[in-house]
Amino acid sequence: MHIDKRRFYHLDWYLICNGFALIAVGMLNLVSATRSIDSGPYNLLIKQLAALLVGLVAVAIVLAYDYRLIAGYSKYLYGITLALIIIVLILGTIAGGAKRWLTIAGFAFQPSELMKPVMVLLLATMLHQRKREGEPLTLKDIMLPLVLIFAPCVLILKQPDLGTAVVLLLSCMCMLWFVGITKSAYAVLLGLSAACVPIFWKYLMKPYQKMRILSLLYPDLDPSGYGYHSIQAKIAVGSGGFLGKGYLNGTQHKLHFIPEHHTDFIFTVFGEEWGFIGSILLFLLFVSFMLRCLKISRNTSDELGASIAFGITSVIFIQFTINILMAINLAPVVGIPLPFISYGGSSLISSLIGAGLILNVNMRRYMF
Repeated sequence: MHIDKRRFYHLDWYLICNGFALIAVGMLNLVSATRSIDSGPYNLLIKQLAALLVGLVAVAIVLAYDYRLIAGYSKYLYGITLALIIIVLILGTIAGGAKRWLTIAGFAFQPSELMKPVMVLLLATMLHQRKREGEPLTLKDIMLPLVLIFAPCVLILKQPDLGTAVVLLLSCMCMLWFVGITKSAYAVLLGLSAACVPIFWKYLMKPYQKMRILSLLYPDLDPSGYGYHSIQAKIAVGSGGFLGKGYLNGTQHKLHFIPEHHTDFIFTVFGEEWGFIGSILLFLLFVSFMLRCLKISRNTSDELGASIAFGITSVIFIQFTINILMAINLAPVVGIPLPFISYGGSSLISSLIGAGLILNVNMRRYMF
């Protein structure tokens, strides 16, 4: 493997520093979020730091190869990841009523998280191959890519993991919009989406997932049961007020009012301790990161690279938006981590791989 060191001069240090700022906030917040957990704060922090190290190694590997070469192997990466997702349904570890993890040599990871960057690579490659100069893609052009994305979504829903399936589907729609499809293709997609909703509701969604959606629409339906997560999360964020209670001084998570406060509801810990001002600053970090990613997508002269950068950005944006709305009871609880912030090695590694792909596109943009 020959690495042209000159390309590393084109690394986007703004994006790198922004990303590390988000990770640092996540690590500090994790210490506070896990102080009341029996295993202690530093046990989970060490695991998260180990995942960070693995993620940085993955970023280095991604940067070493031209993203077009990596995209050329996207179908094989997709096949391997899909196989792992199938294995999860057979041999996966059950936790919290869901079978989402594979445990190898004591290390548990979620293959569904790896499907996020792999899906972007596959979709960007297939759409790029079908794209004709100045013409939008037809329904025929996008049919096979849609089937390939729909397959893992169904398997992930069976785990069950509604959040990851939603992220994959919405990111897919964003990429189709970015590349451009015909009006008739839009119409068919909207029709299929409307037709699939009752099928998903009746056959693929678990009873508790249905109740969480109903609890959002009818808050008083089951406030001490399925609506408990959202109500307590909203109370925690609201109790932070304008300036917050101060670092390590949050009470709602310490008293165990908020389930999963170190993973899906990590923002409730931050919002309670840092308040409105701190939350705005965190939002600005995310907005700055995503705008930089979009700038890279816009500035590259290669359509494949632009699609990859936009696709990764859409994954981060969708996760960020739904997670925050979920924490303030404006979206149903679907189990979506906050990128770079939530505890979870698979999520952090997946986000870092995505960031590595965007850096890869940027450092090779001068080649076109």
